[in-house]
Amino acid sequence: MIEYRWVTHDAPCMQEATDLRFEVLMAPFGVTRDDNWGDTDPHSHHLVAVEYGHVVGYARLIADSGAAQIRQVAVAFERQREGIGSALLEESVRKAHELGLDPVFLNSRVHAEEFYRRLGFTTVTAEPFPYGRTGMLHVRMEARRQH
Repeated sequence: MIEYRWVTHDAPCMQEATDLRFEVLMAPFGVTRDDNWGDTDPHSHHLVAVEYGHVVGYARLIADSGAAQIRQVAVAFERQREGIGSALLEESVRKAHELGLDPVFLNSRVHAEEFYRRLGFTTVTAEPFPYGRTGMLHVRMEARRQH
């Protein structure tokens, strides 16, 4: 059974989350390891998916001027397509709305755009743009609270 829980930046499981983020988000693209993920940012909330004591998924929610940004969504390669990523996103959006943050936005790699669309996000940029350490093309997507 997978447990989804919010943790502080200094929780013991965050080292596993850091390893997972690098393995999933950077290593496949030849990016050198740099563990400066900004985890100590006081506006950040860290969500981990833990199974049998091991981190199998991670997402970061950042409060940003009344809105919320979701970043660094990562699921272990061998656990992808099992609903873990969807659960991380749904819990992140729920938490953002609980905190009164709206809209919730993210920068999606172009190949993941359909995944986020199925979870209620809408593309708001006209053209993809290079982003982050990988320089891969991304689009900005938003989900707004339904009133």
